[in-house]
Amino acid sequence: MFGLGGTTDYRALAARLLLPAILLLVPTPSAANIFGTDDRRDIAPEDGLSGIGTIVCEGTTRRPTAALVTLPGTLPGRDVIATVAHAFLGSNGQRLEACEFWPGADASLSAPIAFLETGTLNPEGNWHNDWAVGVLDRRLPVHLSRLVPRALDAREAELKRRNPAHFLLVGHNGERGPLQVSERCGPVAKTGSDLNRFDARVFNHDCDMMPGWSGGPLILKENGTDYLVAVNSTEVNAITHISGRPYNGRMNPNTAVRVDGVFLETLQRLLKSGAPGSASGCLVASMGGMPALPC
Repeated sequence: MFGLGGTTDYRALAARLLLPAILLLVPTPSAANIFGTDDRRDIAPEDGLSGIGTIVCEGTTRRPTAALVTLPGTLPGRDVIATVAHAFLGSNGQRLEACEFWPGADASLSAPIAFLETGTLNPEGNWHNDWAVGVLDRRLPVHLSRLVPRALDAREAELKRRNPAHFLLVGHNGERGPLQVSERCGPVAKTGSDLNRFDARVFNHDCDMMPGWSGGPLILKENGTDYLVAVNSTEVNAITHISGRPYNGRMNPNTAVRVDGVFLETLQRLLKSGAPGSASGCLVASMGGMPALPC
């Protein structure tokens, strides 16, 4: 059917048959961490997410995401942000210094991070503790939005998605931006085949994102309040994530570190006291040059 033109014809046929298979096997960057149809869009003013921004440190072009947080009835003298610990690690594994928070990725509103507490300083081997709470050097304008920390376990999240609840994830696309939101998504139930199925400290989620969305808040909108329930952490999940591969619930889940335990306690303490402190089982680090101190 293909003619008898010798080995050249068979080689050409083999190449034509092999090419589609190769294309299926090679991951494309556009598909990385995208679940189904990509629903990311630029943040709009009506979203009320002006207090979400980027972390900018000397010595790197990376722009991880972070969010201002608050507690009802409290008004500390300095603002507090929530993000991931690996936002403050350079390519050489050393802690970055001279870091600022830019709400809305706007340099004109930048505020230095004066103090930092993290769940770990080695997130690649301890990714379920990949959280960080930073205290800024001052209070930012009151019109900026702030999220309320809230502990939400996997069962509660599953019930709320059935309700349905309104979850969303916010992040920053690489070094270029812009800040974006992924909607119609949220925590997903783990299955018996998920490699992290026994770790209750992280959510698997089906929100769309890419590098730069690390530290982005996973938000629950409920009864007029925006709750911070987790921080996005997939890019450092060395056990279950293969960088650049498309979303896969078993091998490459999009993950976020839940706000609970020491993470929640640290947020509440720093929001109430407005001053540095310590907490059991964590590492305390000052951005002012002090070495990391075990609690």
